[in-house]
Amino acid sequence: IATFVSIVVIVGLLLVNILAIKKRPSVDYDLEKSIAVLPFKYLSENPEQQYQADGVMDEILHNLALIGDLHVLARTSVEQYRGTEKTAQEIGNELDVAYLLEGTFQKYGESVKMIVQLIRSLDGGHVWSNMYEREWKDIFNVQSEVAQTIAQELYAEITPEEKQLIQKTPTTSLTAYDYYQRGQEQYWNYRLEGDRTFLVAA
Repeated sequence: IATFVSIVVIVGLLLVNILAIKKRPSVDYDLEKSIAVLPFKYLSENPEQQYQADGVMDEILHNLALIGDLHVLARTSVEQYRGTEKTAQEIGNELDVAYLLEGTFQKYGESVKMIVQLIRSLDGGHVWSNMYEREWKDIFNVQSEVAQTIAQELYAEITPEEKQLIQKTPTTSLTAYDYYQRGQEQYWNYRLEGDRTFLVAA
């Protein structure tokens, strides 16, 4: 009887472990090289200029996504945290990433000021932060520099091909870039509004 009971207990424990493994989400990437770029805040009373902060955030996210050694969440995954009061630990746990990038942006005249902070989601600690005060014409270099610095902080390898793509200047016309940012903002507003409409209808 004792042997039979022991076998039943062992089988029961094995079944519990198997079910726990099946329920556990599979991670096919290095968690320590995972990051989410949260929506940047625009430091101005004019909400119509938010598209500039979003444009810079998009470009940094895009540059990070070019690095194959990193796992970078898409913008659609992080938009829900715009203006959120959730902590870094809560956001990191929900998104299943080890790091978060927060930022603020401001453009005044032909100058820009941007502060970016790399945060460890496990405990909310600051890993790296920097303030950039540059001319608007240097914005592409700043976006490239931020992405490469973050990759370095996360010990991610950047191939020569990836570095070339990150450092590539998309346009020499800042006017065209401004219109591009405006168009991107309209696109995201339409897309996100469509997603919300779909969710309500469902």
